[in-house]
Amino acid sequence: MGHQPGNRHRRALASVASHPAVSSIGSPCHDRSTGATSVDVTFETSLPSEWRRRGHSPSGVRSREIVRFHFPQTFPLDAATPSLRPDFNRNLPHMQPWLTDGRPVPCVHDGDLAELILRDGLAGLVNQTAVWLERAALGTLIDTEQGWEPQRRDSYRDYVVADAAGLRGLVTPDGGHKFLQLNYLRTADDSRSHSFHAYISLEVAHVTSDRAPSVFAEAPLRSSLQFSAGRSVALIAWPGKRPSGEPAIADTYLPETVTCVADLQERAHTYGCRPPLAMGLRWLAGCLRTQPPAGPFCLVVILLARRPHHVIGTDSPIELCPYVLDIVFPDLYTVGDQTPVRPAAHHAALSRPLLAELSGTGSSGARPPWALIGAGSLGSKLALHLARAGDGPALVVDKSAMTPHNAARHATIPTGDMHALWTNAKAIVLCDSLRGLNHNATPRVVDARAMLASGNRGRQPFPKQSWALVNATASLAVREAFASTEGVTARVIETSLFSHGKVGVITVEGPNRNPNTNDLAAECYALLGQDSTLSQLVFGPDDGMRPQAVGQGCSSLTMRMSDGRLSLFAAGMAEYLLCRRGDGLPPESGEVLIGTLCADGFGLRWTTTTVAPIAPIRCRTDSGAWHIRIHHRAATKIETEVARWEGVETGGVVMGRLSEATRTAQVVDVLAAPDDSERSASSFVLGTTGLRQRIDDYCRAAGWSLYCLGTWHSHLSGDEPSQTDRVTMKAVALARGAPSVALIHTPAGFRAFLAEPQTTGLGGR
Repeated sequence: MGHQPGNRHRRALASVASHPAVSSIGSPCHDRSTGATSVDVTFETSLPSEWRRRGHSPSGVRSREIVRFHFPQTFPLDAATPSLRPDFNRNLPHMQPWLTDGRPVPCVHDGDLAELILRDGLAGLVNQTAVWLERAALGTLIDTEQGWEPQRRDSYRDYVVADAAGLRGLVTPDGGHKFLQLNYLRTADDSRSHSFHAYISLEVAHVTSDRAPSVFAEAPLRSSLQFSAGRSVALIAWPGKRPSGEPAIADTYLPETVTCVADLQERAHTYGCRPPLAMGLRWLAGCLRTQPPAGPFCLVVILLARRPHHVIGTDSPIELCPYVLDIVFPDLYTVGDQTPVRPAAHHAALSRPLLAELSGTGSSGARPPWALIGAGSLGSKLALHLARAGDGPALVVDKSAMTPHNAARHATIPTGDMHALWTNAKAIVLCDSLRGLNHNATPRVVDARAMLASGNRGRQPFPKQSWALVNATASLAVREAFASTEGVTARVIETSLFSHGKVGVITVEGPNRNPNTNDLAAECYALLGQDSTLSQLVFGPDDGMRPQAVGQGCSSLTMRMSDGRLSLFAAGMAEYLLCRRGDGLPPESGEVLIGTLCADGFGLRWTTTTVAPIAPIRCRTDSGAWHIRIHHRAATKIETEVARWEGVETGGVVMGRLSEATRTAQVVDVLAAPDDSERSASSFVLGTTGLRQRIDDYCRAAGWSLYCLGTWHSHLSGDEPSQTDRVTMKAVALARGAPSVALIHTPAGFRAFLAEPQTTGLGGR
């Protein structure tokens, strides 16, 4: 030992000495062998005058406390650590479970001390130490309103994974114990010491003499001498009542000093659960007494201590105190009451509530289920993003199987030498991955169109209570099937990507599925067509979709993009779904969200457009009924044009798209009449000058996803098509190869009729 600290340590000591809470600093002690430096620092604790006369507070904190700071050679990358005098009261909260050279260690910061020092400087550590001493003196280290501070157990090398809420649910007023099933991993190091990683199931372990050989087992893992896997039991013991009839409450902070079975029994007595613990251990010893020698096996004991206040971070007063020890057949203990026992840390079991809490999305228990249609690259990422937030799908529908090329972007990862299990049905593979997140989803290996067709035959293809159906198939046929299915009551959310992942779209149906997924697709096409940049990206010659060779003689229509780019959009879409899961879907409308990749290729910009519900007009034709759906954009332009030409009839051209599957005409937009059009109080004649070019320009901008459907005109009175209207539509029907729409704006509202090739429809409302 010496007295010549390095420059960094000398600067640190000078910083400590200058702190206002420090009254003096001792001579530093430098360890030449380790390069570390230690120094005793005296703090003024500012006790109230009465306590100062006594020289200490009721909790034992003195008016002057000497704290030793240890500076490692690697300071400040490794933290300086404080320790208290050896006789300092350890029965306080915020106390570390270990000693440093026999000196108690205060927990002055909830986090890494090195991070604190690098962020706030050494003054930050000295500040926290001074505050800790003040609060320890005043008995305010913890606020009872905040709750009971559980024992610090994060430094232990053994840890137990368990569902804390499930264990607390075992507690009964009269006390008791229970054996639960346990699986564990034993890890040994070169010094022949070992540690346990144990997982406790909530399944009851039926421990009897004849079942003991099947309950306990341990074997090397993959022929390794350092790892072995085993199964055993966890003994859970909880307190009952005091002789007075009051619940047994452990209201005193105690340092974790359990080192053997005798200590464990004494700690159980303090917590009020010694009889249940003793009963469980006696039963276990009796079951093993007739067995041949075997072991050692891991035994986990968890004492459930009832505290006077709720444990911080929970709404329960029950604190989990886990311990591990080795047991053997037939004697149970290796050396009787002196058999070593080690305190263990508790880690929360993987559960949906835990994932929801860590994701900041709140509880997922009360939310209705949702279904995913399409378990490909985008769908799989959406499912896993939401499952990691505790809110994955309840149903996954996909007809296809995995193939090796899916590994480029699919959220699941191929395993096994031949990947044979991974190349299963996509829905099954994805549901297997979801189970790894403690999430059970039902796979349906079926064409979604077949499922939806059953809805038109009176069968409910999806649960009635479904929150939404997320369509990630990128299939036009599936979209059409959704739009044409009357048996679907849940709203459809569609997600898709375009142009090598440079554009993403989310559409959300409105209440009662109005606007529906087809309405929203048509609206999206109009929005894309109005933006020249988006139009070129989505409808240009390189739209991203092309056949991709996936083997000799085999190809798949897919889109080339990196997994990172797809994940960028998938993350935004998943965040939207999570937000809507919490806040609810739009209450009065549908939505179209368009996301575009930023110029640097690293970020996204989303725009949201609200789409109002649509009142369809039903038309009868010779071949059956059609529906005309007039979008708000088109209706507004027509109303504006009619108001402009007050006293005469006017009109124009209607643009949109037809769906033969749903027998629907989507009137998305209108083009103004050419300048050579003729208007009078009794008629409107549509001009032709420049009209063909304007229609072609509009269609080209929308990638021909929208096109001319027919015409519209106004009536000053009456609400039915005139004879001239019918004759005109007959002529149009003869000239066109597709159904033609005629809209009439009347004082009573819109009227419409539709003419099919070679036939003429009747008017409808």
